[in-house]
Amino acid sequence: MKNMLVVLLAVSVLTLIPLVTAAQEEYLIMGTTDRVTELSFANAYDAYTWHVFSRTTKALIGLNPETLAVEGSIAESWDISADGMEYTFHIRPGITFWDGEPCNAAAVKWALDRTMRLEGPEGGVMLIKPYIDNIEVINDLTVKITLTMPDAIFLLRMTDMVAPSLIYSPKSTPEDEFARGRYAGTGPYMLIEHVPDQHVILKAYEGYFGPAPKTKNVIEKMYTDAATLRAALEAGDVDFVYRTLAPQDILDLKDNPDVVVKFFAPSPGVRYLVFNIPTVNDPLVRQAISYAVDRDVICSQVFGGMVDPIYTMVPRVDPPFFGAIDVFPKRDLEKARELLAKAGFNENNPLELTLTYSPKHYGTFEADVATVVAGSLEEIDVIKITIQVLEWGVFTQRMGEGALEFFLLGWHPDYLESSNFLAPWTTESPQSQGTYFNEHPNYEAYKHIMEVATTTVDTEKRSKLYKAIQILSVQDVPFIPLWAMTDEMVLGWRVGVKGAKLDITMDVRVEDIYKE
Repeated sequence: MKNMLVVLLAVSVLTLIPLVTAAQEEYLIMGTTDRVTELSFANAYDAYTWHVFSRTTKALIGLNPETLAVEGSIAESWDISADGMEYTFHIRPGITFWDGEPCNAAAVKWALDRTMRLEGPEGGVMLIKPYIDNIEVINDLTVKITLTMPDAIFLLRMTDMVAPSLIYSPKSTPEDEFARGRYAGTGPYMLIEHVPDQHVILKAYEGYFGPAPKTKNVIEKMYTDAATLRAALEAGDVDFVYRTLAPQDILDLKDNPDVVVKFFAPSPGVRYLVFNIPTVNDPLVRQAISYAVDRDVICSQVFGGMVDPIYTMVPRVDPPFFGAIDVFPKRDLEKARELLAKAGFNENNPLELTLTYSPKHYGTFEADVATVVAGSLEEIDVIKITIQVLEWGVFTQRMGEGALEFFLLGWHPDYLESSNFLAPWTTESPQSQGTYFNEHPNYEAYKHIMEVATTTVDTEKRSKLYKAIQILSVQDVPFIPLWAMTDEMVLGWRVGVKGAKLDITMDVRVEDIYKE
């Protein structure tokens, strides 16, 4: 975020809802090492920013927190045409935004059209835009979305997990600029304040159409590193912590009688390396690095064995994911040397690459991971790695501009389906994800396979198509999967805190947490 965002409600709303200090009312305080990037629905694509969005507004569709089945949210029901091309949503009567405006069919159309129109370079709009042909207001409480093609997972795309599908008020949001925190949603919380790198303040929205939050006032405090996050929990400065404690801290905190630490397995999150395809343009080089990287050392030395190596991008969690197969190779330095020699690299002509990481966004061990990755590659004496460190905002900007060579990223699911772990880097948003795979000669082939897969209702047939994409990705190597994010499926809380849990969405439902 480039600018401080404070007091985000319209003046008329603030006169009715004064800011509450901690001395006046009790707060639930969450600690995290994560950061908000930009509070713009059309230009943000990271898990923590989307966490704030989904606490403060909703989409047409939701997920049941227990079963993870698709269920109504702003829409109480929907109809699907026989050809799968038209989705007609029936909106719950009486929903209002924080600013008092009705959440009706016109507002739904306005918000979705606006998000797709603005489509920021650092956003995830491509999760929905290619699939929506037009949006039509049928009446005040009925909106029809016509697709460009049948899409077997369209309802999943329209859930409140996916920030571009969220609905916000036409009254409080600028028409033709990124929102940057200027919006009013439908609850369960209102966004009262965001101070970059410091905190987010939430206050329960009394007009929320769903169950009232268990705690009215929430502060989400941002800490510089895992050590200060642990110290805040032990000191009672926070009630619970969410992403990311250090492995040794997790072990130590288990012996603290005032603290509860719990893993919520399995993890659908993946950590991986990404290549800018036009820059690192020789597939032999990318394949060589896939053979040279040492996952086992990352898992054992950096994370103390709390995470597991992975060899495909699709989580091996079935359901809701399916079609995962281990396709990337185990470590083989001789094979890596052979491939680099074929690509023309030797001691007199070494391969020189810059590896980039962000120091805090995924916890505070990225420097250790980057050092291990660079060291494992430089064991081949014809590779020289320069390590570059960029704060998250600059990192994502340069990634979207295609200015990074290869870099460390992590992935939390946008929606609970296997395509979400293959499409973003190859067919949906390869530029904003930094691969620029749309410039690869095989791009059209991937796109065709993905379109057939996502229009196929039969999951067994769809699974085979996802397996084909995974097999192709080993040859083209837009990414290299490294480990599963088990370390992020951990919450720690003070004794007396209730309702804290993580499900396979990897998000924490703050509205369900309270103190006795």
